[in-house]
Amino acid sequence: MRRIAIASGIGILISVAVVGWLHYRSSRYDSIISRAAARNGVDFSLVKSLIYEESWFRPDIRGPAGELGLMQITRAAASDFASQKGLPLFHDDRLKDPELNIEIGCWYLGQSIEHYKNSPHPKLFALLRYNAGESRADSWLRRALYSPPPKGASPEEYYLSQVDFPKTRAYAHRILQRSRTHRFWF
Repeated sequence: MRRIAIASGIGILISVAVVGWLHYRSSRYDSIISRAAARNGVDFSLVKSLIYEESWFRPDIRGPAGELGLMQITRAAASDFASQKGLPLFHDDRLKDPELNIEIGCWYLGQSIEHYKNSPHPKLFALLRYNAGESRADSWLRRALYSPPPKGASPEEYYLSQVDFPKTRAYAHRILQRSRTHRFWF
């Protein structure tokens, strides 16, 4: 009986430690996200959801195409940012710095939302651009504008149905859903 009580107590301690670790992992960049999101006119929850999707809050991660850091910044986006801000190009190690990475990612996301501000769903098309590039997002927007959602259909679901890349469609859906529910752990 005593072994069961000890094992149960250890299990509870492990559970508490795991929950604490998950909370720390998902919230340790909140102040950086908050400031960068505000400077770039983007929603905190949308940015945090994007970071969850892109890197699961791992600052040193490198993507398969060379994307870097928390927001999986491409060299092209970093170069555009540096050019717009009058800064020299950044070395890869610098792009992994959470503050710079989040600033560039928020800047790019803000630019994308601005680019699609006259679209039927600016955040959705900005996420499509973030994941699949501007030319593909523009193509999906043209399709969506060519035939508007049927009466009674969810506009977001309809616009997502126009995306012929299943991974990109799922990516945008998950980020938008998470940004509405604020579920940043699992």
